[in-house]
Amino acid sequence: MITLQVYHHRLKVPLKEYLDTVQEFTDPWDERAYQYFANKHLEQENDPGIVGMVRQERDDDYVYLDAAVRYPVAE
Repeated sequence: MITLQVYHHRLKVPLKEYLDTVQEFTDPWDERAYQYFANKHLEQENDPGIVGMVRQERDDDYVYLDAAVRYPVAE
């Protein structure tokens, strides 16, 4: 049986870096854009997690992402 363990990855990203990464999205403040950014981050870290829901907050300088990342675990 396979279950999923969920961990939260919290990212503090400079606003320009975030916007540059998600520039192909019509709305950079859509959850799909958050998920895309979080997935790119995991790829850079060679992290095999599966990105789920991502929440976002921002200020003038940073975007703060809270990504639920799932990891399959065999039991």
